[in-house]
Amino acid sequence: MAKVLHEEDFAQAVAEGKALVEFYSDSCVPCKRMSPLLAQLEDDGVVPVYKVNVVHSRSLAAAYKVQTTPTLLLFADGSERARSHGYQNKAGLHAFLQEAGVVE
Repeated sequence: MAKVLHEEDFAQAVAEGKALVEFYSDSCVPCKRMSPLLAQLEDDGVVPVYKVNVVHSRSLAAAYKVQTTPTLLLFADGSERARSHGYQNKAGLHAFLQEAGVVE
């Protein structure tokens, strides 16, 4: 299960290697539909997955200019490398990660 990040632990979580961060809200239906797909990515060891609640971590959402949920940010060594907005099905997630060079 993806760990929920807050302002105080965000930078450390994305500092090394690759990390996929979903900015979400509890009322977002597409976010809820994506949760099992993101959990599967993490369970399969594809990439560590983290979640940031945009309501509880407004400053992080503002810092990364997140305006819609879900928004996926892929980090590599602390820097944002790719971004995706809106619901992604399994094929869409795979294409996003493939384009970003995480999977083949």
